Amino acid sequence: MRILFATTPGIGHSFPTVPLAWALRLAGHEVLYATGGDALAIRDAGLPVEDVCPGQTVVSMVQETFAARPDLAADYAEVDHSSFESTQRFYAVLLNQQTAMMDRYVSVAQEWKPDAVVFSSLGIGGLLAAGKVGVPAFEHGYGFVHTGRYTRDLREWNAECFERHDAELPEVLHTIDIAPPSVAGGSAGWPLRHLPYNGGGVVPEWLHTPSGRPRITVTLGTTAPGFGGLGPLDRVIELAAGTDAEFVLALGDIDTSSLPKLPDNARLAGWVPLGLLLDKSAGLIHHGGSGTTLAALEAGLPQILMPDQGERAESAERVAARGAGLNVRHDEISEEHIAALLNDDALRKSATEVREEIHAMPLPAAVAERLVTTVKG
Repeated sequence: MRILFATTPGIGHSFPTVPLAWALRLAGHEVLYATGGDALAIRDAGLPVEDVCPGQTVVSMVQETFAARPDLAADYAEVDHSSFESTQRFYAVLLNQQTAMMDRYVSVAQEWKPDAVVFSSLGIGGLLAAGKVGVPAFEHGYGFVHTGRYTRDLREWNAECFERHDAELPEVLHTIDIAPPSVAGGSAGWPLRHLPYNGGGVVPEWLHTPSGRPRITVTLGTTAPGFGGLGPLDRVIELAAGTDAEFVLALGDIDTSSLPKLPDNARLAGWVPLGLLLDKSAGLIHHGGSGTTLAALEAGLPQILMPDQGERAESAERVAARGAGLNVRHDEISEEHIAALLNDDALRKSATEVREEIHAMPLPAAVAERLVTTVKG
């Protein structure tokens, strides 16, 4: 069987699908990705990728859309950015203004002729491709937001794409949900244990050297710095100087020259295997991205989430409501918050409970078999 993974061209939406893709490959099925931008890093997982937006990234495409559509940019500036419901239309529309990219999703499906399409939540390209070639679609969640809440709206907001290709919404057979139910408020479909995939990387020597102090990992993910810069870290760096802990700023391969001077107990790290880093950390401070949030939950680590908008705000609210983390504005984070991250037993207990919950969810091999059986009918 051939399964096309048509994912939004961003790491946060694409990396969570890798364990299921490999489970299908190990069961003898063919897998192909249609994605682009930063998500081309999927190739490092040993999986073939068709680039649907050569030379572009999520950040560049959003900037291009706003430049071409000042009306959309003006509308976006007026919405309540703390509400995912309010920003949803913009998430769904911004990238999908890229006509060539939408056409490429369709052409890949027409050329490769998959038996089913797995699409990342909110990804129009996969829905469009599955509808055009007439195969069933499976939604693969990447966090706490699911397309199923908006499927008909997605079709309406992107009507031009579907009409141009004479395609209708495909039958979405099931949603594959990697979010732990106690945090998500229930399951949206088939549960799948989240196995964080963060790409390959060489383990730095310093990670093996105990500092004698608890380690706090700090990250802003792969996309947020491209939109909002590194300013949200200023207050964290200021607090680090007075905290008896080691701070590791895992910021990937981005320009960090705008950061203030780091205290002696903080270090800049490039692309570090996040799973190993969290395994040797006492807590995590981050932007609220779904992949980072789930990685911390899977590791059983308490976390401070500093969301800027939309779905990140929803992730932060859910984690805080579960008692596994703190939802704090980046400019309001305090010494008390850092102390709670390191010393609050209730936070750590809740985080451990969620880790156990995640580890009890079905593994990718079981979900892959279920998907194939469903497609075969």
